[in-house]
Amino acid sequence: MDGVFASLLLVSLVGLVWGLVSPGHLGRTLRIPKPVTRLHAGLALSGLVLLFFVLTGIAAPSETPTASHISVSNSASHTQVQADTVVTKQETETKPVAFTTQTQDDSSLPEGQTKVVQAGVNGVETLTYNVTYTNGQQTSKTLVSDVVTTQPTEEIIADGTYVAPEPQPTPTPQPSPSCYPLTNGGNCYEPGEYCRNSDHGISGIAGDGEAITCAYNNGWRWEPQS
Repeated sequence: MDGVFASLLLVSLVGLVWGLVSPGHLGRTLRIPKPVTRLHAGLALSGLVLLFFVLTGIAAPSETPTASHISVSNSASHTQVQADTVVTKQETETKPVAFTTQTQDDSSLPEGQTKVVQAGVNGVETLTYNVTYTNGQQTSKTLVSDVVTTQPTEEIIADGTYVAPEPQPTPTPQPSPSCYPLTNGGNCYEPGEYCRNSDHGISGIAGDGEAITCAYNNGWRWEPQS
C-alpha cells in the first residue's frame, strides 16, 4: 500500500510541474477538449496531491502504547536514586619479626661441636590501618602506625673450642734394685756410706753391684770386700 501511495504522489508532482510549465501540452496529451491553463492545472493537480495526503493519513495504522511501554513508564516514574554508603574502620594486622643469632666460643665443648644455649623466638609487629568501605567494598587502605609490640628473643649458640692435649708417653718402668740391704728410704748403699747399727758385720751388694761389708773403719761404714 505504501508503494501505491508513493507512485501516486510522484505522478501528481510530475503533473503539477508539467501543468505549470506547459499547460497546453498537458491538455493535448490528456486529450482534454477545452483549453487548459496554468490555473486549471495547478488547481487540479493540487487537489490530487491533497487527496493523496488525506488517504495516506487514513491508511496509516494508529499506534497505541503496549503494556510493556506502560510498565516501563510506571517503573521509571518510581525510580529513586540511592546515595553510596561509605564506612571507615580502623583495622590491625600482625606479622613476625625474625630473631637474630649470636655465636659464642665455649671451651667446655670439643672443637667442631655446637650447642643451643638460648632458643630464638620471633617477635610481633602490629600494623594499624584506616580502611574505607564503599557499599561494602574496600576502596582505600592507609597505614596509620607500625609498632613492634613483642621484641624477638635472640638465639645464642655455643661453638666448641676445646682441643684435648696430646697424650704423654708412658715412662719406662725402672727395674727394681738388686742391691741389699736398702736404706730406710728404700735406696741402695754405696761404698763409704755409714751403715746402721743393725747392719754391723753383715755383707751386702752396693748400688753399683759391688760386694760390700759393714765394717769398722773410723766408724761403721760399708766397705768393699777384699
